[in-house]
Amino acid sequence: MKNVMITRAQRHALELLSRKDIALIRKNPNLVAGAKHLLVACKKIIKKVESIPEYSGRKKRETAHKRIVVLCRKAIDKVER
Repeated sequence: MKNVMITRAQRHALELLSRKDIALIRKNPNLVAGAKHLLVACKKIIKKVESIPEYSGRKKRETAHKRIVVLCRKAIDKVER
C-alpha cells in the first residue's frame, strides 16, 4: 500500500466519505475532476443570481438567466469530456 501525504482539509473531506464513496472514487477517479468543475460553476452561478437586483426588468433577468445557463452547460461539457 502506498502512503500519500494529504493536507488537513483533504483529511477532513476524506473522513466524511463512506467506504462506498471511496470505492467509487477508486473505480472512477475522473469524478473528482468533474466535481471540481461543477463546484466552480455553482459558485459562479450563486454570484450571478445574487447580483440580479430584486426589482430588475424582464430583459435584464432574461439576460442573467441566459448567462447562468451558459455557465452550467460549459461546466457539464467539461465534466462529460
